[in-house]
Amino acid sequence: FPENIAHINSLLNNKDSKLSEIASLISSDVALSADLLKLVNSATFSLQSPCHSIPEAVKFIGTRGIKNLLFSLGSIQNLGDSTAEQKKLWSHSYKVGFFSYNIAKNYFSTDRQIIDDSYVCGLLHDMGKIIFDVAHPKITENLKQTLQEKSLNQNLFEKIVAGQNHAEIGALIAKKWNFPSVVVETIKFHHTPELSNPNIKKLVSVIYFADMLANYQSKEVEYYQFDEDILALFNIESEEQLKKISEKLETS
Repeated sequence: FPENIAHINSLLNNKDSKLSEIASLISSDVALSADLLKLVNSATFSLQSPCHSIPEAVKFIGTRGIKNLLFSLGSIQNLGDSTAEQKKLWSHSYKVGFFSYNIAKNYFSTDRQIIDDSYVCGLLHDMGKIIFDVAHPKITENLKQTLQEKSLNQNLFEKIVAGQNHAEIGALIAKKWNFPSVVVETIKFHHTPELSNPNIKKLVSVIYFADMLANYQSKEVEYYQFDEDILALFNIESEEQLKKISEKLETS
C-alpha cells in the first residue's frame, strides 16, 4: 500500500495528532491533494459549493471520511486501471460507491458511521476481482467466455480458478493493508450480509443493495434475485418500487 497514504492514515488514527498538521501533510503532496479534492467534489458527495482545500474537505466530510477516501485513493493507485477489464470493474465500483453513499444517507440518516463508511466499502467491494485481473488478465476473459458457453455458476467457477472467491481475496488483501475491520468484513460479506457481524450488518446490506442495483441497471440480475430480507430492510414490496429507487439514483 502506498507509504505516503499509509503514513497519513496512521496519523489520523493517533489521538495526539493535530488536524492542522495532518491537513498540511496532505496538502504538501500535490498529486494526492488533487485526487482527494476531485473525489470530495465529485457527484457522490453533492456538496453545495466546491471544496478548494484539504482543511475544507475535512470540515465537509470529517476525519473518518478523509481517512476512508485515502484508503480508496491508495487502492486505486496500487491496483491500477490499465486494462479494459480493470476499467470496467472500476466503473462498476465507482457506481456502487456512489449508490452506497446515497442509500446510506437516505435510509440511515442518523447513523453517521454507516454514512461515513458506505463510500469506501462500496468502492472497494469488488477489489478481489480487480486483484485477480491484475494477476491473471487473460484468465478473466476466458472465465467469462466459459461461463457463457457452459452455463456455469460464476461463484463456483471463481472458487475453482482462484482457489477462493473474489470477496475472500479482497478481504485478505484489505486485511494485509491494515484497512479498518469494518471495511475488511464488508468486502468479505457483500454477497452474504446475513453472515456478517450484527454490528455492521446494516452497512453490509447497503453495499449488497447498491451492488445489486448497479447489476440490475445493467440487466445482469433480475428483481427475483434480490434477497427478500434486504428488500424488506429498504421497505421494497414490488419491482415498481425498486425501479423508482434505481431511476432516482441513475439520474442523481
